[in-house]
Amino acid sequence: MLLLLLGIACPAQTWRLESGSVEYRLRQDNGSILIDYFGPVGGAPWKDVRRLDIAGTLEGRALRPGDLILASASAPDARSLQLVYRVTRASLEIEARYAAMGDTGVITRRLTLANTGTAPIRVRMDSLALELPPGEYDLSYLWGGWGRERQLATEPLGPGRRDFISRRGRSTNGYASWFSLHNKTLGVRYAAELAYSGNWEMSFERYPGSAPLAADNLDARMGMRFDSGGVLTLAPGRRFELPAVAMTASAGSLDDAANHLHRYQREFVMARNPANQPPLVQFNSWYPFQGKLTIADTKRLADAAAGIGAEVFVLDAGWYNQKDWSRELGDYEADPVGFPGGLAELGAYVRSKGMKFGIWTEIENLGTGSETFRQHPDWCLAGDGHPLLSGDRCQMDFAKPEVRAWARAVLDRLVREAGIGWVKIDFNIDIGDEVDSAAGDRLYNHVMAYYAWLDELRAAYPNLIVENCSSGGLRFDLGIIAHTNTTWLSDQVLPKPSVQLAYGCTIEFAPQVCNHWMVGDKDNGEVVLSNPPGWWDFLFRVPMNGQFGISSRVFDWSPPLRLRAAENVALYKRLRTEMMRADVYHLTPSPDHDEPEGWMALEYAAPERDRAIVMAYRLGQSAETKILKLFGLDPQREYAIQADGHSLGTRSGRELSGGFTVQADAEWRAVVYEFQAVR
Repeated sequence: MLLLLLGIACPAQTWRLESGSVEYRLRQDNGSILIDYFGPVGGAPWKDVRRLDIAGTLEGRALRPGDLILASASAPDARSLQLVYRVTRASLEIEARYAAMGDTGVITRRLTLANTGTAPIRVRMDSLALELPPGEYDLSYLWGGWGRERQLATEPLGPGRRDFISRRGRSTNGYASWFSLHNKTLGVRYAAELAYSGNWEMSFERYPGSAPLAADNLDARMGMRFDSGGVLTLAPGRRFELPAVAMTASAGSLDDAANHLHRYQREFVMARNPANQPPLVQFNSWYPFQGKLTIADTKRLADAAAGIGAEVFVLDAGWYNQKDWSRELGDYEADPVGFPGGLAELGAYVRSKGMKFGIWTEIENLGTGSETFRQHPDWCLAGDGHPLLSGDRCQMDFAKPEVRAWARAVLDRLVREAGIGWVKIDFNIDIGDEVDSAAGDRLYNHVMAYYAWLDELRAAYPNLIVENCSSGGLRFDLGIIAHTNTTWLSDQVLPKPSVQLAYGCTIEFAPQVCNHWMVGDKDNGEVVLSNPPGWWDFLFRVPMNGQFGISSRVFDWSPPLRLRAAENVALYKRLRTEMMRADVYHLTPSPDHDEPEGWMALEYAAPERDRAIVMAYRLGQSAETKILKLFGLDPQREYAIQADGHSLGTRSGRELSGGFTVQADAEWRAVVYEFQAVR
């Protein structure tokens, strides 16, 4: 990692940040600071790119390079750069902080706005504002709503503007705050993601002119969306930090760029918890009972869960309600009929089976039938002076100290009384962006306060594992993974569409935060016992591409299925440590969500290049064999190969990178291949 200040004594200066194989340069040009270059190390300057990497509006007018005067430039250490600008036409100061994140290949940027005057300022600003060099571009992005999260799409960028707007109140209900751009002319891929769990926007634009479209620069922007799509009103003396953005570039594949971001997530972002390293195997109560629970049922589940090797037993929604678990949300007292001895009895029983005990909450939301809502409707975010309701719930405003204190008291009591070691925090409503907001930052203030609350909770209980959930993966972003330990990736749990879900999640995120479960042939947890064991393996292995769990009617399973389950749990436990530290390569195109066909395969390659794991899935309308080209292996080394524990001899890394044949004897089968360097 390197930061150089070149030509300090000269009017022109260049600043360079280098992380791994990626370089980011800025230069001073006639008083303006412009992007000099961004891409693989050693690239030539972008002579035709003439804009600063700061973009936005001030009092309704676009900021131009001439509006900004560089007030100071400093390098606090060899890994960072801080530039401070004064705006000529307002009392606005902009601080831009850049950091090269180890050797991950990622550069981060954070902007802070400060009103140094005596009057309010209305401003909009993007966290990311790149003007990329000419060439033909493909755009890749991830899209999907409930149960269909993170479907990968790639399309050529033509003339005009392509906008993506998230305004439902949940950051990833529709699109992920992530993108990749491939300049096919230069052979360079760029990728970026936003660290924010509220509303956001991103856009890509080339305005048609007299020259061929590929001769024009490409404008790429991404940043938070202020309330109601408006502006931030910055009061005198106030400072405001925009969400951070992480960006990278690669001369290789989409996976190469994605792995830069994965390494950054693992080393610098993810909230670490030694109690969940390696990622624990969970059993969750939801799908077998879906909100109708008793102490007898849960003990029966816990017995079976322990028998197949689960390490955590999580009691999901419905444990507190008497009539309607959704409307009564917020009154977190155990149902006296289903749990007459309270949760302490169940917690002690689960721990006696050698498992941690976990509880579901939806701590940000209140049900309209709860006593808490009746007493404190003012705790909810409001629209037109009234609590914003989505169905029978409202979202509380964690920017209010009394809300945070109440939420902390709930968790303190659950830890104290029930001895929980895992908390699943769900979030099931869309409030949009039409909140009552004088300054445009009401939702932002809630999100920042919620992050801080999560950090305080984890600091108080360092061994408490915090699971993020939002109707599946509808609030799953770079921001939230810094404050939670794992994330439920989708409420879609049927095995065939879940193949796509595993593929999409491991494009954006390192595997350890992609949490999914084996449920069964139906979403009530039923497994068809007459199906062959090879199908059962497929059920278990589809969700094994990240943190793995089970939520199924285990008490109905036959002895052969229980044995197969225990064998697959043991397989996951043997592989998980290596999988969670590996680079991920998607060896096939993304399968269709609804009708997956052909083969899907993911490779997990160790950074030392001495080991790899391939999870290969034969889908519908597929051939018995498939040739895959492996990555991340040393061409000079020999690798011993196993398929589901059976030896297949040895091959060189060079041979494996040229092509390796995977095989399955029927459709809807999963085979695990392991490659271990022997010399």
